[in-house]
Amino acid sequence: MLCGLNLIVLMAITITAGLAYAYWKYSFEMRFSRSKPALEAFAAQVMASPSESPINLPSHLGEFQTNDAERLPHGFLFFCDYGHWLDDNGIAYSTEPLPNKIAKANGNYFYDHIEGSWYTLWRDNEPQGMEH
Repeated sequence: MLCGLNLIVLMAITITAGLAYAYWKYSFEMRFSRSKPALEAFAAQVMASPSESPINLPSHLGEFQTNDAERLPHGFLFFCDYGHWLDDNGIAYSTEPLPNKIAKANGNYFYDHIEGSWYTLWRDNEPQGMEH
């Protein structure tokens, strides 16, 4: 029979294991790491295609559910299911460094370098010129 202290230790171990699993399963960093082979293969495919051709985006890239893609001067971006569900979040690939912010007609694009040619992306959907 478990005494009170053993029960507390068992509960602490169970909670810690659950949190570790949740981080492994759901954190962006881990999803990106597990998805990197699929992302790299897709990047090679897009970069080998003519720059004027549309991007044939699959419904999933690795562990990311995708919904839209755009070409960049030296790469591409796609929107996916990470981040806050009310925001437009995505992943960008660029062989040239991206600035932290690019203002476009359909909103401001904010980039944060992950590693190599990969960036996270957040779009605020506020049309250019409408900033407060």
